[in-house]
Amino acid sequence: MTLSPPGPAGDPIADLSALLGQLAGDPSDTPPPATPPAVEPAEAEPVYRNVEAFVGDYLAHVVERRLASGPDSGLNWCPRWWAHPEAISRLYALWRAWETLRVSDPQTGMSIWWRDHLDPHLTALAAEYGPFTRCRPDKHTEPRPLPVEPAPPEVLAQLPDATGA
Repeated sequence: MTLSPPGPAGDPIADLSALLGQLAGDPSDTPPPATPPAVEPAEAEPVYRNVEAFVGDYLAHVVERRLASGPDSGLNWCPRWWAHPEAISRLYALWRAWETLRVSDPQTGMSIWWRDHLDPHLTALAAEYGPFTRCRPDKHTEPRPLPVEPAPPEVLAQLPDATGA
């Protein structure tokens, strides 16, 4: 808190009252801040309205990879990417990171996006054991969820967020 110096009139009682009012937090005796508070910038509108537009209108046009076809090596890609839960999650994350970095770091954000976001996600999607492994540009194979068995209650009870139910 910044206290105002005594006024030019030099009235000691008025000056003391004003000083005590400032110390007590009386808004009428508190001087205005030296600089106005920073105004939060309005959130930038996304370039792409959703992940589908991002994949179809941007990603499909800027990623240049040889696509796998039969025994030939290349990128495993599925034209029905939206039918793979992992792909939806990863591509959604890529879209949001792209939208954020283009605004927050216009100088190097896109380089960071390629290096830290696209390359690892695309590698995971197209990997030998990734969600697109059984797909080809002209063929979609339905995803198979991982097999899961229910966890025993005594195991879940050991976790920090166990509710005891």
